[in-house]
Amino acid sequence: MAEAGRDEEPELSVVLVTYNSAHVVTAALDGLGERRGTEVVLVDNDSTDGTADLVRDRYPHVIVVESGGNLGFAKGVNLGVRHARGSFVMLLNPDATIAEPDLRALLAAARRDPGSVFAPFVEQPAPQRIVSAGWAPSTWRMFAHYSGLSRLGRHARWLQGHYLLPAQVRSPVRVDWATGACLLLSRGLWDRLGGLSERWFMYAEDVEFCWRVRSSGHDVWLLPEARATHLVGASDGRRTDSVDPAWVVNLREFHALTMARGRASTASWTVVVAAGLASRAALAAVRHGPRSDAARRFSAYSAALVRSHR
Repeated sequence: MAEAGRDEEPELSVVLVTYNSAHVVTAALDGLGERRGTEVVLVDNDSTDGTADLVRDRYPHVIVVESGGNLGFAKGVNLGVRHARGSFVMLLNPDATIAEPDLRALLAAARRDPGSVFAPFVEQPAPQRIVSAGWAPSTWRMFAHYSGLSRLGRHARWLQGHYLLPAQVRSPVRVDWATGACLLLSRGLWDRLGGLSERWFMYAEDVEFCWRVRSSGHDVWLLPEARATHLVGASDGRRTDSVDPAWVVNLREFHALTMARGRASTASWTVVVAAGLASRAALAAVRHGPRSDAARRFSAYSAALVRSHR
């Protein structure tokens, strides 16, 4: 473990978890720089592409923690926070970047309200159709999203879906969840809530964490004046044509654990979301061909959701 930069007590600890992330992590670390009052803790989940050595060589101020195995996202984050000393903690994906002015805006908001969680508007590769934040994944919110009703939600919040749309975020919004790709909160709140749930290897832990934040009487804020970028799915160096349905399977499990009123409620959620994904697959097949990446992905997500419910 590198111990550079441990002399001064930091105000902020930025925690990243890497797995074969050498191709993207340099942009994240360059964006952070060597910020005064900030320490960077990087947990490497047994990368085989030299990520840990690359970071040690190029960024000696970064605290590198080698986990000894691929622990997954939540366990890696929790391990990193245990090594952190800041009074505020920011989670940052290795394929995400945030500039100094935007980080300052998040930190200033957290200083004013250390009992809340703050997230920037996360910009994704164009075209950006959704925002990685929104409302808890109830059956209605999922239906609103996949049916297209959420497009009418700019002035009617009850029509908004699980994911907010860019036009619906013009000022700070109190939301039910925001992506764990970039979140900032006080260490005190993190410790009170016990960190991320380690139930899942990856995906849904950010929604579940924000659920506990809200359930404990605190708020999750999306601040559009702060911006970050996220190359969705690029952090682990996998083939870009791979399909991992864990995000939707885990989301359904989260719904079943926290929101469902029995098996019938979970079955209804499954039907709504699987049908929505299948409709997206059909639309992509018409527009781009049945073998297009989008058609294949949406079809695989829908099928995995149905199979896992049996």
